[in-house]
Amino acid sequence: MTAINRKTRLGSAFASAAFGALLLSACDLEVLNPGRILDEDLNTRELMPIIVSGASAEFNDIVDDYSFDIARLTDDLAGTGSYFTTGKYRRGVIDSEDGDVETAWEQAHEAAWAAGGAWERLQNVLEGDANSFDGAARLFVLMGSAHRMLGENFCEVTYDIGPLQPRTAAFDSAIAAFNQAVTIGSAAGATNFVTAAHGGIAQAQVGLGNWTAAAQSASMVPTEFVHNAIYHLTANSNVIWNESWGRAEVGVWATPAQTVYDGDPRAPYTICGQWNDTNLPPDPDMGVTPTGTCTGQGSGAHQGADGLTAHYRQDKYNEAGSDVAVVSGKEMRLIEAEAALMSNDLATFTAKINELRAHYDLDPIEQPANAGALEYPNAMDDAWSILDRERYLTLWMEGRRLWDLGRWNHPFQNGGTLIGPGASPRVSCLPIPEIECTLNPEIQNSAACT
Repeated sequence: MTAINRKTRLGSAFASAAFGALLLSACDLEVLNPGRILDEDLNTRELMPIIVSGASAEFNDIVDDYSFDIARLTDDLAGTGSYFTTGKYRRGVIDSEDGDVETAWEQAHEAAWAAGGAWERLQNVLEGDANSFDGAARLFVLMGSAHRMLGENFCEVTYDIGPLQPRTAAFDSAIAAFNQAVTIGSAAGATNFVTAAHGGIAQAQVGLGNWTAAAQSASMVPTEFVHNAIYHLTANSNVIWNESWGRAEVGVWATPAQTVYDGDPRAPYTICGQWNDTNLPPDPDMGVTPTGTCTGQGSGAHQGADGLTAHYRQDKYNEAGSDVAVVSGKEMRLIEAEAALMSNDLATFTAKINELRAHYDLDPIEQPANAGALEYPNAMDDAWSILDRERYLTLWMEGRRLWDLGRWNHPFQNGGTLIGPGASPRVSCLPIPEIECTLNPEIQNSAACT
């Protein structure tokens, strides 16, 4: 399912509501056409905050889509539904012709473009005042975040019908935008956007492998800070809520959140249906029984939309309007911990992990004996395994797991599976979509397109 499909359904609901209002009206039904709104009519100071909000809406439109697709592609959530892409993604398979890849590519570029276009209008209308307008700082946070998402998730990038570039080019673009957000936000006194920009710089520096710079920027973001993509029923509801509460396309059963880290408050879930066979793995022919816990909540489904799997419903996003974190201080502590681990500073690593765990009122860890190595399933007995656990749980369903699995060459990538067989290797990044290969002559003969 793509964002376009969700919008179509939502648009149909609005159309039905409008039609119902029309039927109920006994007033004059004459319609007056006010004419087109001309582009120059938007060039007034009073409308500039609305222009910025429009660019924000473009960005918010992509974050939950990324989170949903990446959850299915990784071990964040188990695909338990009937969509064709769910069947592929849960095996770790994706290709350039998948509609969701095209949507992810187009929407991220569109979000960056919308923020840039809004900035041009702000400069034309506000002139010098644009450089101290808090809305302008917000635009550059949006732009930087869109570039960062491209860099983390796509194997390669290209801009403006240009040549193929390594994904690091997206991180470079992100840092340039975030630095502009810091400059303008500081002049405007927009502390929240300055802090978000520092966090974005830290994320992008991780992408470039600049661990000292990443830790320095991360240190400027307090643990309690969070910058969200905003969702609301009247605009763009959270797709993971739709696909786990509205229907049972994805679930928590068989994920590390349920099998390894069960009970951690960062990965809450509800058992809506329980397997009748208590063995692991259960015999699916024995069926699933409703627990009754989810009755009247969302779909209340006790089985996956595949008509087979017990539905363990995620509860992190428990409302259709649940926001998704884009930059958080909690992630910053993890970046500092990883930077310390890269230099084998286990004392600092432990201190940063415990700062994060204290935020959740979790018991501190003892300093691990060694750095160790990643394992699957996670044994949690060394620094790398602890970092894997903490990033998995803290950033659960926030669209970040594919990036971690790929950059770490995580063993889950080698045939790992939750339900059904897993490809070996599983996909570690998204390919350039077919439509870009078709329309961009600069890359048509590149390895990414042939």
